[in-house]
Amino acid sequence: MLKKTIALAMLFIGVFAYAQSMYVISDDLNVRLLPSKYGKKTSVLLKGQRVDVYETKNGWARVTEYYDGYSEEVNGRVARWVYAKYLSNTKPKKKIIKSNSPVAKALEASDDYEKYHESFISASEQLIKNGTCTIKNFNEQGGWARSTTRGKGVYFTYCGGMRLSNKVYINVVTGKISR
Repeated sequence: MLKKTIALAMLFIGVFAYAQSMYVISDDLNVRLLPSKYGKKTSVLLKGQRVDVYETKNGWARVTEYYDGYSEEVNGRVARWVYAKYLSNTKPKKKIIKSNSPVAKALEASDDYEKYHESFISASEQLIKNGTCTIKNFNEQGGWARSTTRGKGVYFTYCGGMRLSNKVYINVVTGKISR
């Protein structure tokens, strides 16, 4: 009877894996299928995002539980990994940017606002002035979101409804606005 109880206890300990909450401290952090810079990139985490770290191995942190899966790199036990150097126990502090401008206030929740607030404000004011967007659009959308499909430095918002045709992009490096 004691052996069965111990076996059951060991089984449950394995099921409830301990995870430590940590935060991304780089602007973006690649998520990979293997704990290696050569592992296939599956997604990107943004600065300030919280992740659960289940284990670390050779400088890499496993941020998902193992699951059964298949890819060109892994067959069987699959997990997602990030480079642990870019994680911290404390959430990075955001710079507080003070402004009384209604446009600036509407954009405060934008991705990377502290870094690109001047570009966001300038583009948004231009879009409001030419009638493409309204202040209400920026309030509803929470500002600008980082694009994961258009490359680095490109952000988007919706002006006039949540249709693809209403999507507006800004390249914060060039200042170019496009649809």
